[in-house]
Amino acid sequence: LTCFINALLKLDRPMILILDDLQWAEALAIDLVLGELLESIERQKNAHLFFFIGLYRDDEISVDHPLLPKLNNLRESSNVKITNIHLSAISKDDLGDMISNELKLPKRLIGELSDVVYKKTSGHILFAVELLNSMVRDSTIYFSMRRR
Repeated sequence: LTCFINALLKLDRPMILILDDLQWAEALAIDLVLGELLESIERQKNAHLFFFIGLYRDDEISVDHPLLPKLNNLRESSNVKITNIHLSAISKDDLGDMISNELKLPKRLIGELSDVVYKKTSGHILFAVELLNSMVRDSTIYFSMRRR
C-alpha cells in the first residue's frame, strides 16, 4: 500500500485517501495506515498533495481504543494538521424542513411522515435519507397528480 501511494504521489497530482469506520479497525491496521503509511508520505516531496480523511464514530470508541493514541501522536507532529468535525443528529424541525423541501410540500402536510422518520432514525441524517429513499423505492411514498 505504501509503495502504491508513493508511486501515485510521483505523478504530481492531488490525492485523497478516505477510510471509513475506523472505530472497527484493529491496532495492526491503525498502525499500518496512521503510522507507517502517513510517515512514509511525510517523507515524500509531494506530501502536500496528499489529503487523508479518516472517519469514525466517536460514540463507539472507548478510551483504550488503539485509534486514540495514534491520533494524539499525529496531533503532536508538526507536519500533520488534524481537523476534527463532529457531526451530530439533526433536530426534528430541521428534518421536517428537509423533507418539506425535498417533497415540495408544506410542513403541515408532512408532519406525520417527519415524525415517523425522526423516530426511526433518531435524527441521523444518513439513516433518514436512506429511509426516505427506501420509502420511495418501495412506493410507500409516491407522487400522484390526482391526489395531492
